[in-house]
Amino acid sequence: MLILLVFGGLMLILSVFYLMNSWQQYHQWKWATFLVLISLAATVYGAINLPYWHRNSASSDNSSQTTSQSSKKNIKEFSNNGLQAQNGATQSQKEDAILRQLQKGYAKMGSVEFDRSSKTFKIEPNADSDNGKALNAIMQNPSQADQAGWPSLTKSLCKTSAALKKSLGDGYTLSLMKPGDNNSAMFSAKDGSESYNAIK
Repeated sequence: MLILLVFGGLMLILSVFYLMNSWQQYHQWKWATFLVLISLAATVYGAINLPYWHRNSASSDNSSQTTSQSSKKNIKEFSNNGLQAQNGATQSQKEDAILRQLQKGYAKMGSVEFDRSSKTFKIEPNADSDNGKALNAIMQNPSQADQAGWPSLTKSLCKTSAALKKSLGDGYTLSLMKPGDNNSAMFSAKDGSESYNAIK
């Protein structure tokens, strides 16, 4: 296509001169104008089909795919079905042991607190982290939830909730709180099943 572009450009220049000359000397313009249009078309076609443009569009496609993949990685999951509490420990000691495991497992996402009165483990994402920003983006635009990995995250939370039930018994809730708002949940799972989902 580069050859066509160069050839078309040269033809365009020559045909423009030919048109000017034909008009000045013979007052004829039809054939010269036709040559100008043909060479212009060849030049434009050659320019549009240069490999440069296709490489850029391919790289933009790749970058959009990379962006999509990175957005899916923005929400990091914690899938630990093997939460363990010590045998023979009191229920309170078991809760503390599980809390420490959750805090370690969700350290990259944020902090984890335990509300004994409601038997709720609260994952509190850091609003300034990548995870917090991704979760806020999902809250603002729920249509992007699938692309950002929300279903995968909620599935992981349900599995972790099932592990809580196995280790601690019935009635325990695992809640993912809204970044920057530790009083409002985005998602909750109780005894291994989804009990609340703010993203519909």
